Amino acid sequence: MTFAEFQRTLSDGSVPPVLLFHGDEPFLARLGVSLLRKQMLAPGSEAFDFVSLAGRETSAEAIVAHAATAPMISGHRLTVVYDFEQMNPSQRGKLVEYLASPADDSCLALVSFSRLPGKSKFERQILSVAAVVDCVRPSADVLETLVRKMAEERGMAIDDDGLAVLTDWTDGSLNRIGNELDKLACFGGEDGDIGASDVEAVVGAKAAGVRELGLAVAERDAGLALSCFQELVDAGVDEAQLVSQLYALWIGLWAQRVGGKRGYVSGRARHILSGVDDIGRLAASRTSREYAGGVDAFYRADTGIRRGLEPRSTVGLLIYELAKGQRL
Repeated sequence: MTFAEFQRTLSDGSVPPVLLFHGDEPFLARLGVSLLRKQMLAPGSEAFDFVSLAGRETSAEAIVAHAATAPMISGHRLTVVYDFEQMNPSQRGKLVEYLASPADDSCLALVSFSRLPGKSKFERQILSVAAVVDCVRPSADVLETLVRKMAEERGMAIDDDGLAVLTDWTDGSLNRIGNELDKLACFGGEDGDIGASDVEAVVGAKAAGVRELGLAVAERDAGLALSCFQELVDAGVDEAQLVSQLYALWIGLWAQRVGGKRGYVSGRARHILSGVDDIGRLAASRTSREYAGGVDAFYRADTGIRRGLEPRSTVGLLIYELAKGQRL
């Protein structure tokens, strides 16, 4: 089930006896456990009806003993096991035996901070008996809604440009977004309104450096673009993250060229181009063939990094090709 479906299940008062949270977004897994605690446990009952365990440090006997114990105060007992896939292999069979016939007044929540591929027999057994909650990175629209809600929970409102800078800089990771929003809450924008300048002031000059890099590429200034790139990487920016940000800019400019005044520049590209008076001029300075060639360059760079090519040199070559408009 999706995380939204899990939330609806909880709202209906239905709690499966065995839950599995897994996926590439740890924030959602932790949020799922938090929602379970609020839904299942009576006030003041956590010391009696809740336990949190780590797979590498516990045994199947301990997990089953906790999960099979009748609740003392709450209607259900909640047992959470993080990184359960790291249990000793000799213990896994005993856990599976319990999962086949779990206690009715208990919920055992198994949490993995990565996606279970189901390659091993143990993983396949877990996936077959548990109610599976996919903690995947949300789509762009859902991410925007989540970030705005996270900001509201901290007493802030974030505008479109600020949201674009924040999600780009954090690569859409909800954990990182939460950390930066906590910093912004301490920093405090005027009247609680957070804009791009507030985000950049908190995350540092790196975000502004991404804008300089993007504009240099758009203006065909290969020397400045490579200089900005080196400064960003030296400051600790992930090369793959820059590829994602530059791709959004590239597609945004291409859409602007094709659509003219009606061309749409995405939020991810808009903050890089903020302050540019004539986006249309930049977009029209390249042909559609050049834009298509750029997309091919992005594909080659992304594929190369995934296959183990050195990221700095691979992305540096990409930036040079984009700025120059030609393949080396």
